Amino acid sequence: MLPLLLLSHIALSFAAPKSQCDLTKVSIVNGNYTASHGGNVGSRVLYSCPEGRYPFPESSRECLPSGHWTEDHHVFMCREVVCAPPMKFDNGDYLPKMRKYSFGEGIHFICSAGFEILGPEVRICQKDGRWSGTTTTCENFSGYCPNPGIPAGAAKTGTSYGLNDKVHYRCQAGLFLIGSAERQCMENKKWSGAEPFCKERQKYDSAEEVKESFHYSITETIAGVKPFCTAEGPGRKVDLKRGQPLNLFILFDASAKEGEEKFNAAKETAEILIEQVSTYDIRWRFAVISYASEGKIIVNLNDDDSGDAEAVIEQLKTFNFKEHGKKHGTNYRGAFKEVYNMLFANQQRDPLGLLKTQNIIVFLANGRYNLGGDPQVEIKRIRELLQSSEGQNNPDIYGFGLGHDVSLDELNDVASKIDGERRVFHVEDIDYLKRAFNNIADETQAFDMCGLSNEHSNDTREKFPWIVTITSVHRSGVVRAKGSIITRNFILTAAQAFHLDDAVYMSVQVDSKAEFKVKNIYRHPKYDPTGKMDKNIRKSFDYDLALIELEQKLDFSSTVRPICLPCTSGASWALKLQNKPETCADHEKVLFPKDSGLIEALFISEESKENFEEKNVYIKKGTKREGCDRDTAKLSEFKDVADIKDVTDKFLCTGGTEPVLEPQTCNGDAGGPLIIRHKRRYIQVGVISWGTKNSCKGNKRQRVPEGSRDFHADVLHSMNWIGEVTKNELSLVE
Repeated sequence: MLPLLLLSHIALSFAAPKSQCDLTKVSIVNGNYTASHGGNVGSRVLYSCPEGRYPFPESSRECLPSGHWTEDHHVFMCREVVCAPPMKFDNGDYLPKMRKYSFGEGIHFICSAGFEILGPEVRICQKDGRWSGTTTTCENFSGYCPNPGIPAGAAKTGTSYGLNDKVHYRCQAGLFLIGSAERQCMENKKWSGAEPFCKERQKYDSAEEVKESFHYSITETIAGVKPFCTAEGPGRKVDLKRGQPLNLFILFDASAKEGEEKFNAAKETAEILIEQVSTYDIRWRFAVISYASEGKIIVNLNDDDSGDAEAVIEQLKTFNFKEHGKKHGTNYRGAFKEVYNMLFANQQRDPLGLLKTQNIIVFLANGRYNLGGDPQVEIKRIRELLQSSEGQNNPDIYGFGLGHDVSLDELNDVASKIDGERRVFHVEDIDYLKRAFNNIADETQAFDMCGLSNEHSNDTREKFPWIVTITSVHRSGVVRAKGSIITRNFILTAAQAFHLDDAVYMSVQVDSKAEFKVKNIYRHPKYDPTGKMDKNIRKSFDYDLALIELEQKLDFSSTVRPICLPCTSGASWALKLQNKPETCADHEKVLFPKDSGLIEALFISEESKENFEEKNVYIKKGTKREGCDRDTAKLSEFKDVADIKDVTDKFLCTGGTEPVLEPQTCNGDAGGPLIIRHKRRYIQVGVISWGTKNSCKGNKRQRVPEGSRDFHADVLHSMNWIGEVTKNELSLVE
């Protein structure tokens, strides 16, 4: 009987795992939580705390197949956010002196006689546990380089600031140093590397913090705003103008210990980043590497289609977690070795091309490396390779640590050190990183790139930054119309909005604040309202286009941007045609495919003052266009017109009930743009001109009547005239 009893015991020990975790064991002291999926396996608990406190030891937990919550040996609580005190302050003093500072408390700095304070006199403890502002120093300008200061929570060794002198930093116990532990005084009288700060491991960066800092630094790189110094020496100014090349490498963990779910989430994060940055008018090439016990190339920089974001994302989607096998190792060095191999092959093929190319590496780490050795060996080889290209920049490396197992020291060693910018981020998990990467392109500082907007902003002016309101005062009354910004000097609108013979005053309102005076108005030369009287058309709107030249140039911003126009180089970038032979006909093929009778489009309506809304419509082509002509022919004013195409042929048509009941334009929308959205870019293809029926009361749309159609002046086939008037500011394609 004994063997049978033993077997029974063994069988019990291998019973099916529990399907649920105990929700009574997830409370947090002084805080709140929400739980998903009723506590079943895979459920997630999210913790929240009052302002000035943070969840400890983690801000979330997950239900495991064993029926236990992660971190079940910890008591969860809302800890007070505190900022570390200065360990020392050279050549001055600070008040009050405390062992720790709570959220909202401040320090006031005072310099000794003969020293001048540089930086903020008062710094405030913020809710992320960091001090506001930059490190405060007291300076007497006696050194070759200025006093580099001592960050709060850190100690500094080295008090000489002459040429080539070095200083070293370390953080007090329990804090991790992010930035440069060693800095050297350089010939340009600046310190190498990046100013360090001390960070608590348990305090993760929020998705919003990552988005703000990462977005700022990557757009600085793209826009080429300023030169920078790296730990290895001064880099040349990054001056990437439209069309110049930039390589983006994305490296992420695919080891078996992380599991397929996290692997797929990392792939999605890479996809989001690629989609976002490809919005910029930069000649991107992408490379994606996953690493476990070794690095595996998913997308090779040197592939023919590595510059095609859509093709790269498709390759990424098809790469399978199982291709790494059951490898639990984590080999940072193997991932960077593949970066080196690709750059080396690129240099052999096109050494001058590599010289002109900036390189960005985004490195995602879930844990510590345990195979392959120090990744710095490969990073050094990469730097030497790029530096051998006659002074080319060092690669710009961003390190993202995911979860509590990551080594911040290792991540900080890998990342670039650029003063005034962050290259190391620590987030709780991949979901936070996805949120951070999502929509970074919406807030780009590259304001002159056409057709960009911040779609998720609460400010409608950031959503629709090209819309302007035109006011024309005549002896007979006031006419208001809409228009769109196409360059710093010119507004595109409808010609019918202006009675030039009796105009008294005209202005353009931009950004709801500034009014700009009008220098000149140019109507399309073929616009002639009486030109078709011989065909019984009492008023013709053919070529209903006008350009307004402003007396003062516009300053582009998040709320003032140009829209894209077809047949321009800006639209080539927006349509991703910049790497191919491009003509105006190519633009037309993408925007108006021959096999599509219904083309998704939109217009922007001002529902109330400064309250703009996007209205979705379909442009009718082919046989779908016939309904537009039929409904127009029913109007009494056209009953004597022999061929209704004489009325409608020069216009794009929207409206009707197929495939859905479409909103109609109102009088206040006239002159505004009809837009095709391509990916994340907006391209104007028409100007709102006239409609068959109007059920609006002011700007308020009522029930759309049967037979309602809207007609829009065709922009694409008037681009030669627009180019001539704007003096080729738009850089037209043939």
